[in-house]
Amino acid sequence: MRTQRRPGRKDRAIAAVLTGIALIALAFSLSGAAQRQTIVIDPGHGGLDVGAKGKFGNLEKNITLAISQKLKALIEQNLAYRVVLTRDKDIDVSLESRAAIANNNDAALFISVHTNGSFRKKARGSETFFMSLTATDEETRRLAYMENSSAKLDNRISDENKDDIRLILWDMAQSAYIKQSSRLAEEIQFELNQPPLEILNRGIKQAPFKVLTGVACPAVLVEVAFISSPEEEQNLIKDDFQMSIALALYRGLAKFLRVASPR
Repeated sequence: MRTQRRPGRKDRAIAAVLTGIALIALAFSLSGAAQRQTIVIDPGHGGLDVGAKGKFGNLEKNITLAISQKLKALIEQNLAYRVVLTRDKDIDVSLESRAAIANNNDAALFISVHTNGSFRKKARGSETFFMSLTATDEETRRLAYMENSSAKLDNRISDENKDDIRLILWDMAQSAYIKQSSRLAEEIQFELNQPPLEILNRGIKQAPFKVLTGVACPAVLVEVAFISSPEEEQNLIKDDFQMSIALALYRGLAKFLRVASPR
């Protein structure tokens, strides 16, 4: 029977060096992970809150999740950013919780993905919003009202809590988030109107979206197309169209990150 050789001084020294190298590598890995910034993507609606509904029965909540998952994959494949979804399945998430997820993850950017709806059948195109206490126009005010009250009636922005929103806006303004949000909205809206999409450009607007009010970083809400338009609804359910939307959103945020520091 062979007896095992006891490790000598040289063996122990080599083991100690290897252990030290491993610990240093782990420390660098953990340091890099800690320094990596986070982008939060918010698939609009979910669960009982289906969002807008198309003529052919397609639901906003399903389309926004599909686009958001594609956008997440693109960012993770091409940028050194961690990506968090406010929901990764068909569940209810309150508007307050969506903002909290961004803040708890110290988000560098927040993008809320939606599809638009209108009683006007000819309404179509994309538009990108950033936060303001007052809406750009009456149609925008109604859209913000519907989005703010879609989950629960008590989520509506009322006169009683406008002072709270003003305080939030003041804090955001002091941190230059509104200016950066405007720039992010410009980059995204531009990309949505480029080939191969060339979606009708409805412009960049401001509105009191509750999901944006509590987010402490540059934040936008994107209405990528009208699910209430039969033509755009048919496009929105196509995988290649969803990918084109995700690519446009990705290009917009990537351009923003290249030219402006979000923090």
